[in-house]
Amino acid sequence: MKTIKVVAVFTLSLALAACASKAPEPVQVSKPWAEPRVEHLTKVAESQGYEIEREGEQIRLIIPVDGNFHPKRTLLLPSGLVPLSKIAQAIRDDEETLFSVIGHSDNAGEDTLNEQQSLERAQAVANVLMLGGVSRKRMQLSSMGEEEPRADNSTETGRHKNRRVEIVMTPVATNMAMAD
Repeated sequence: MKTIKVVAVFTLSLALAACASKAPEPVQVSKPWAEPRVEHLTKVAESQGYEIEREGEQIRLIIPVDGNFHPKRTLLLPSGLVPLSKIAQAIRDDEETLFSVIGHSDNAGEDTLNEQQSLERAQAVANVLMLGGVSRKRMQLSSMGEEEPRADNSTETGRHKNRRVEIVMTPVATNMAMAD
């Protein structure tokens, strides 16, 4: 009988201890990576005359060449510096994001010249971002030249749309997984 009492007391104390222990905390489901960023960037981008697109967990900020760059060179106009500086302020502290700065052109002129101009425009954008505090370590630079048009190059409107620099933002984890 004494053994039964000891076992009963021991079992009761285990049950009480289990009840008194802290319940496991629920797993928090966070928003997808892009959702809060696209909400914030849309306000900044639209106020600066830029377009923003989201595809899954990728955000694409589209900066038109016309109005932001010298028409015959790859230099940013003073009017293009302020909007880019505001974008840099909006993204500089985001350590969870990688940035690809990609230059694009229309198909007018020589392919090699278009590719070079696209790269120089992308470099000009990347320089402003870095001056604004965006880490070079999280930035990749490339030129697509005329390879990825957004519109028909046979019209002036289409060529204007195709001349652009894009800042493509992706989460750090996605890029690491893609590299494996």
